[in-house]
Amino acid sequence: MPPSRTGPSPTATRLPRALVVRDPEPEELRATIDWSDWYLDDADGIGAWGEHDEISRLLLSSITQLARERGWTDHHAGSDRFFAWVREEPLVRVSPDVYLLDHRPTPPLPKQWQTWLPGHRPPRFALEIVATDWQKAYEDIPLKYCQLGCPELAIFDPQAVAQRPPAGRVALQAYRRDPDGAYVRVHAGAGPVWSPALDSWLCVVGSGAEARLRLARPGGKGGGKGELVPTQEEVAATDARAREAAEARVRELEARVRELEQLAQG
Repeated sequence: MPPSRTGPSPTATRLPRALVVRDPEPEELRATIDWSDWYLDDADGIGAWGEHDEISRLLLSSITQLARERGWTDHHAGSDRFFAWVREEPLVRVSPDVYLLDHRPTPPLPKQWQTWLPGHRPPRFALEIVATDWQKAYEDIPLKYCQLGCPELAIFDPQAVAQRPPAGRVALQAYRRDPDGAYVRVHAGAGPVWSPALDSWLCVVGSGAEARLRLARPGGKGGGKGELVPTQEEVAATDARAREAAEARVRELEARVRELEQLAQG
């Protein structure tokens, strides 16, 4: 399980908080919950545009590389898998663009995680990328993940990555569950923002169609943002360049040895 960073004990205190509905109207007490607005069909969990899939792929690859570097063995990182939490309403579900589970599941992976089943848990971390109807996404996504029981949620809006974002929109939001159960938006802005679940910084890089969400390591003594965590593909490319350089150096040395041998024989 990925570790969680803990800072110094806070000096400020506050009272516990919880969602309590007092004195509702009689009609509201008798009303049944209409979940249909939260239904998610099988086709709805697929990325809506090319950059959407690229954003997911880059972050997922960085998480996989980070897990490899830190020796996280009992975890699972994935994307576009349904999570449902209402037994009577299996279509009430979310499909994170990227998610991290604390424990590695036994294959095969289910088509849909159902949290009322043994071994089916909410993700430790989830990313949602805003594609369409940003106002509804801003409003509904935190409500759903709060009910799901996801401890940490990031919402990335690539179209808000600009010097002058559209009114009301922000590039990066982060929600965390407090110890008393409150789901709190701890960040709304350009970033970066610290992710306890990933033990890294979430950073927005690029702009416009090139806007991406990346991980950055903790910095030095100050704990600020350090270098970006590479993707697996970037690590492979770096290794390939190093290998090619080493092979070129070996060929150069071998040629030099042959040259010296010929001089010695002459």
